[in-house]
Amino acid sequence: MKLEKRDRSAPRAPEIGSIMLERPLSLASLNVRGLRGDSPKPKEIKALMASLAAPPQILLIQEHHLCKEGVQNFRKKMEFWNGTALWNEGMPMGRSQRTSAGTSILIDQATSPYIKDQGILVEGRAQYVTLQSTEGGSLTIVNIYAQHISNERASIWSKIMQESFDSDHILVGGDFNHFEEITRRGVLGTRQIHRREAATWHQMTLRYGLVDAWGLDSFQKMSKKSFTFDNGRFGLQSAVSRIDKFMVSQGIKERGGRVESIASIRKLSDHSPLTIKIWGQHLPHNNNNLARFFDVTLLSEEKSKAELLKSWSRDAARPSTGRDWAKWLEEAAGRVTDCNARMAKEKRRERGARVRSYTKKIQLAEL
Repeated sequence: MKLEKRDRSAPRAPEIGSIMLERPLSLASLNVRGLRGDSPKPKEIKALMASLAAPPQILLIQEHHLCKEGVQNFRKKMEFWNGTALWNEGMPMGRSQRTSAGTSILIDQATSPYIKDQGILVEGRAQYVTLQSTEGGSLTIVNIYAQHISNERASIWSKIMQESFDSDHILVGGDFNHFEEITRRGVLGTRQIHRREAATWHQMTLRYGLVDAWGLDSFQKMSKKSFTFDNGRFGLQSAVSRIDKFMVSQGIKERGGRVESIASIRKLSDHSPLTIKIWGQHLPHNNNNLARFFDVTLLSEEKSKAELLKSWSRDAARPSTGRDWAKWLEEAAGRVTDCNARMAKEKRRERGARVRSYTKKIQLAEL
């Protein structure tokens, strides 16, 4: 893919350096289970992403099942807010004309001008993109759709380990198709890490310092739902697991942020969308109680900021002595925290209503 040089006379998009360092960066990952034929999934995926509280700037897609011709047909439909679509074509299925696997990285318009490098690591299974600002900061994002068999997955981890990513930060996301530990019912033996895969997996994670963002204290979990895959069955036949992940390097780990497993929509996929939001440098790390329970996103909205300031200055009579002042300060902080919790709850309720409304439209369309 040839990248055109940005027109210097055109309005400047936000610096990727500021996106990575000063402003939050939002990503989402979704296994779409095929986009063949006249599938309405592209429009539905775009609508779902737009309905999220923090629409992603970068979307990682796995298992689109498209060959070269299919990619060309779907390229326009899958344009991500007029941004860039990087495709890793699916692989032929034996003598059949059908294809399997396939990944894609969709990048919005504001971030697209700062693509430094991109490429395919494993055909149909792994690809990467590197973003770099004029200030020199860089971030490499790797999109994974791993095989179901442990020994076959080992080749992907080995390929990533051998690649020399010249970046300040590394993020590996997508459908890993394995478990590092057994924490849920319905675990399938082929998706556990066997000896050969374990060696390459640990070498890869150690080389880049990768850890699962879901298990980090610095990343706040925005939903109680811990799994990302559901086979749709009930009772003893039910199997759920968390095989979709975001693995982050040390710099991103220290910055902190939020992760969330969104409610799945069976018409789209048996996988749930997984989102991650990485804090900018001016937002607090999520390593204390205030950062964990105080919704800092409300500080970027003028209406909510005014409400918080109003709750802070509700008691205008500020005492003069040190002890009384400490008591007043504690009460004022309590008022702000309560106000923030109330507005955050309303915000979550509104987002839930949007998602339910969108789900209802899809169900009515199916009927």
